[in-house]
Amino acid sequence: MIDGIWMEIRDIRALYMQSQLSRVSALNKSGLDAWLDAAQLMAEAAEKIGRLQLETFKSLLRESAERGRSLSELKGLAELPARAGGEAVANAEKVLGYTRNLYDTARTTGVQLFELTQARSGQLREDWFSALDDLTDAVPGGKTGGTKAALDSTRTTVEAVIEGLTRTAKQSIELSDAVVKTTSDSAVQAFRSLATRG
Repeated sequence: MIDGIWMEIRDIRALYMQSQLSRVSALNKSGLDAWLDAAQLMAEAAEKIGRLQLETFKSLLRESAERGRSLSELKGLAELPARAGGEAVANAEKVLGYTRNLYDTARTTGVQLFELTQARSGQLREDWFSALDDLTDAVPGGKTGGTKAALDSTRTTVEAVIEGLTRTAKQSIELSDAVVKTTSDSAVQAFRSLATRG
């Protein structure tokens, strides 16, 4: 009879261990899925940037050919400064537009990665803390006294650190976006005012 009880205990223990291994495997799968999603977002951003660069290069070639034709149609050197000033402003605006498109693509990707990380890390944290709770329940003495207090303190600290990092990251994204927008708008206005002065 005692042998039968020990066999049942061993079977229960084996099932419990199998359950914990399955849980760890699921956590690892969640982490891998998050990494693959992040890699997909970065690949899409690289594709957008590559497409933007190709379109910009084709545009530069077309505009260079047009500029060459227009220079051949000049009636005199007196027309050259006015035309050059107008083209300089147009080129500066195009460079700023290209830079803004690159920034927008990078920013959008950064925001998507941030949101993905935030969503996945929250779920992973909950899963890991749940597994840790179960593990401490299985240990002799369970979650009594110091073990429970240490676990609760760890959870509170981790949540506070992540909350602070999240808030800082959001503020950094908003600040950099405001700075880039203000700088680019100011530059466009400056170029336009230079063009009107001649």
